[in-house]
Amino acid sequence: MNSNQKLTLSADVLRALYAAHSRRISLDDLCEALGVGEVPARDGVRPRTARREDVRAVVGQLDGEGFVDAARMRLTLQGFALAASLTERRLVPLRVLVA
Repeated sequence: MNSNQKLTLSADVLRALYAAHSRRISLDDLCEALGVGEVPARDGVRPRTARREDVRAVVGQLDGEGFVDAARMRLTLQGFALAASLTERRLVPLRVLVA
């Protein structure tokens, strides 16, 4: 897996964990949410896609960088902020909520 694919998979992992922040998620659930291993073979050839091992490696790397708590499969505060910035949904400014 090259660095561009890792970067894309990292962003997808952060988005999936952000979407599931209110419930517990396991590595299997994360792989299912990302669609890992669901690409059917065409003419006997399976296209190169992310594997479960790739997702596990990316989660471990994000854990080492401080964005994910891999033991709990939860985003840290830094990971939550980064994942929120990667989603299309924009946060409401705080002063609008207070006023």
